[in-house]
Amino acid sequence: MIHLIAYPLTWDDIELRANNTVGIYKIKNKIAVLSCVSYTAHIDDSKDYMQGFILTNFSTDFMNHGQIRLMDLDDISALDCELNEKDGRFIINTKKYKGYRKSLEKLIEVTDEELKVIGDAPAPLDNTYSDGKVYRFGNIEVYMHSSFIMACREADSGKVIWKTKLGAYLYTDVDEKEGILYFGTDGMGGKFFAVNLSDGSIKYSYNTRGTSNFLYYKDYVLLSNEKNKPVLINRNDGTLYKKLEFDKFEITVYQQMIIDNDKLYAIAAKGNTAYAVCTDL
Repeated sequence: MIHLIAYPLTWDDIELRANNTVGIYKIKNKIAVLSCVSYTAHIDDSKDYMQGFILTNFSTDFMNHGQIRLMDLDDISALDCELNEKDGRFIINTKKYKGYRKSLEKLIEVTDEELKVIGDAPAPLDNTYSDGKVYRFGNIEVYMHSSFIMACREADSGKVIWKTKLGAYLYTDVDEKEGILYFGTDGMGGKFFAVNLSDGSIKYSYNTRGTSNFLYYKDYVLLSNEKNKPVLINRNDGTLYKKLEFDKFEITVYQQMIIDNDKLYAIAAKGNTAYAVCTDL
């Protein structure tokens, strides 16, 4: 029997102005959703606009959940935050990219009991999107030659080996498995591609109307399809294997999702409300 469980990412005790999901993660033995919220704070008969983080923890069966908060912060943006694991510690980096507006620029540790500021963020970074990166596989480099054309060259000599017209913008990083490049595109419809690294020929493409994230699962790739529903396609030939149970929920534009123990956990929307959703694969 397939089970689907969903929790709204809302908080009745906060007068929200904005709620943006940074991401969904596996932290130790729990599933965690990190949200960046902007809210109205009432101070001495006046109103002030504040920001903060809310980490919602779920048990892996999605039957229990709790929250940890770090509120009353200034200048944070969900798009400028990321959560990573380092040496068993989970750290939020509220990084600042060069040219972006002012941000918090702090490192925040996530523990079982609190969100704790532990220092300053590293120096600002250049903001390099997926279509501006060079992907190296041995002596081979793959890059976008122009907006819609992918190219491949020898790293040592710079000799161009092939060029392939995608007809869309590269929207994910490029990954390689067994000589096949996998990546997602957006614009002009948007597709998920499998391309032969050796000659640039397109092994298959799957129409999604835009792929900003994809996950591997056994012999399949998990995607958000053209109706913003999760599907599994065969990694070898791109044929549809399975549509997952997702009720009336839709995966959001950043396609924030993870797989753990044969379950998909995703950020989804129904109406104007964001949800954390768990469904069986």
